[in-house]
Amino acid sequence: MTFTSDRLSHAYITDDTFADTLATAVVCSNRSGKRPCLTCADCSKASRHIHPDITVVDKLDDKLIISVDQVRALKKDVYIVPNDSIQKAYIVKNADSMNSNAQNAFLQILEEPPAHAVFILCTDNPPALLPTVRSRCVELKSQHNESLSNAHTDDDSDIEELTELVSDFIEALSDNVKLMECMFRIDKLDRQALSHFLTQAREQIILTLRENIKNNSSDKTKALTHAEEILIKSQEMQSLNVSAGHISGYICASVVNV
Repeated sequence: MTFTSDRLSHAYITDDTFADTLATAVVCSNRSGKRPCLTCADCSKASRHIHPDITVVDKLDDKLIISVDQVRALKKDVYIVPNDSIQKAYIVKNADSMNSNAQNAFLQILEEPPAHAVFILCTDNPPALLPTVRSRCVELKSQHNESLSNAHTDDDSDIEELTELVSDFIEALSDNVKLMECMFRIDKLDRQALSHFLTQAREQIILTLRENIKNNSSDKTKALTHAEEILIKSQEMQSLNVSAGHISGYICASVVNV
């Protein structure tokens, strides 16, 4: 993957496949031809992961999410001018692990970024990001992400069933009996369907919370916020190959009676 324009977009959503190449293109000294050129001193430092103008943000070793404090620290660094290159690249690994507070803090950076900063949000689940965050980024899809997208749309009836399950789950946050009924249905999902459910449920919760803020409503805000945190942890569990049965049990035990 190469870029030929002198000015890149200020923000991208992609997966780990393109992140390093894109960051190298950002700091590349060659501003008149294809980037990255892979021959200049900046490209050489980037390839060895020692370029001072490429910063990687990821979950801390003992955490399941990228915290709002990490985003605030990034924000402070963003306005410091680059060391060696004309621009700085920020690679955010596991960007979908940011909760709504962290994403809203990141949104503030995206809305008024300095000209020298380029953000690269890495995720296999772009729908897990706030729509307002996604709307300010250019999405670069690898072959892997394209296959996932196609897989999600292969069977319309399955998608309708998952959409109904997401709606029922959010409605059940205030009804423990209905919540347990939802858990029985989640327990029967295959790996791909479970991943889709967790992503869509988080996205719907975030949208609902934003509507609550817009309308000055506190309806189920505590339960929704807590549920989103649990779904983030559930996504992490699935990445470690934890079964749907264990994940549904974890969600039920964590959300019930909140």
